[in-house]
Amino acid sequence: MRDSGGSLAQDRWRSELTLRQRQEDVKGGHLLALGPTCAVPSSLQLRLGRLEQEEVWTGASTEEAEDEEEQDADVEEDEGVNLTVEEEEGWQVPLHHFQGRQRLLRYAALRSRLALQWRMWRRRAQRARTAARRRARGRQRARLGVPEEALLNGDSQLCDKWPSDVNGFANLPWCADSPEGSKGHVSPPDFQSPPRDRDFPQNQLTDKHVACVQGLLNEFLQQYGSLIPIHVDEVVEKLQEIFSESFSQPHRKVAVQHVIQSYQRLSGTAMVRGFQVTYKRHVLTMDDLSTLYGQNWLNDQVMNMYGDLVMDSTPEKVHFFNSFFYDKLRTNGYDGVKRWTKNVDIFRKDLLLMPIHLEVHWSLVCVDVPHRTVTYFDSQRTLNRRCPKHIAKYLQAEAVRKGRWGFVHGWKGLFKMNVSRQNNDSDCGAFVLQYCKCLVLGQLFSFGQQDMPRLRRLMYKELCHCKLLP
Repeated sequence: MRDSGGSLAQDRWRSELTLRQRQEDVKGGHLLALGPTCAVPSSLQLRLGRLEQEEVWTGASTEEAEDEEEQDADVEEDEGVNLTVEEEEGWQVPLHHFQGRQRLLRYAALRSRLALQWRMWRRRAQRARTAARRRARGRQRARLGVPEEALLNGDSQLCDKWPSDVNGFANLPWCADSPEGSKGHVSPPDFQSPPRDRDFPQNQLTDKHVACVQGLLNEFLQQYGSLIPIHVDEVVEKLQEIFSESFSQPHRKVAVQHVIQSYQRLSGTAMVRGFQVTYKRHVLTMDDLSTLYGQNWLNDQVMNMYGDLVMDSTPEKVHFFNSFFYDKLRTNGYDGVKRWTKNVDIFRKDLLLMPIHLEVHWSLVCVDVPHRTVTYFDSQRTLNRRCPKHIAKYLQAEAVRKGRWGFVHGWKGLFKMNVSRQNNDSDCGAFVLQYCKCLVLGQLFSFGQQDMPRLRRLMYKELCHCKLLP
């Protein structure tokens, strides 16, 4: 449905459209700069023209508007953009339409310039990295004594003079005899990234060496149930004994490590199912032994069996209490543990070892029976005063029950603060077992946190062999 006032507006504007195109003073602020055809706009176009005039022109003269249009057109022509005035139904599009388009074009030009600068910066960075890599490779070749001419020219005669065990270069295709028609040599494909020792670790070992390593790993797997206690140095020592040659060079040791990792990735070689270790009344499964791997917490089965191994190394002088002894003593008193030593006279021993487990932390109480001292060892150096008091009361009650009146009085408690200390929250059990071993063997606490990986592997082997190892 059309606007009812459209015809009246058209008659009115026909009488007033006698103005020239470049009239200086235009009183009708809603008039747009009409084209030379002076087509009569509709009422809707007039309304749009009023709104656009209020936003863009703000009472400016027609000449000033045209000058601004000419300046904008000059700017756009300078920037290589050609704008044309689009006419719709005989009247020109408002100026702010061109200004919005102009802003978009300027934004696009700015974005293209930034993209060009980014590409330039990236090429510069790539050239700098390439130069740094070339300098590093030059230093590596100088250190290894590789002839520069062989790398640049691919000379087979110079390649023959290289040592056969340097980076495996003697096996590269451009060092072999060139085919006929190649003018004496085959050009290398690209020397920007020369091979390194870790790129070809298998080239450092022969097939016989690899087969020997796999055989050794298979024996270790059957003996220990897993490769947790095996270190690359042990495999290298075995190889040196078998082949009477050195495998301790870094590149050959890396090759051995590569073979071990490849063996571990094979299915069925990570762990032997059903593997168990039995010693007296103790039975350790792979779940128990796996607590010695990495930074796992040791469980009671491992603690008790290793304690018995320590006690059996000198059975006449040492008695090791079960890890559940102190919990029973603290909760039930002496009556709860008085039957634990019915077949043992603890006052004939030199040392009594009692592992203490409080919440999530392991510690150790060592009783020196001849000197009547109760010493508390803690790798985190905490002062647990209740624990030595409970042990002293137990010793007094045990002396009364066994009729050893000379041990009823004179007990004193000590705290050892200058012992090896742990730096994490998972090695407290391993420290306690090493305290027991050193106390029984009369050794100093010369180990620390840095020795725990090696000591964990050693304890794993000792549990599998059911005896303490040096």
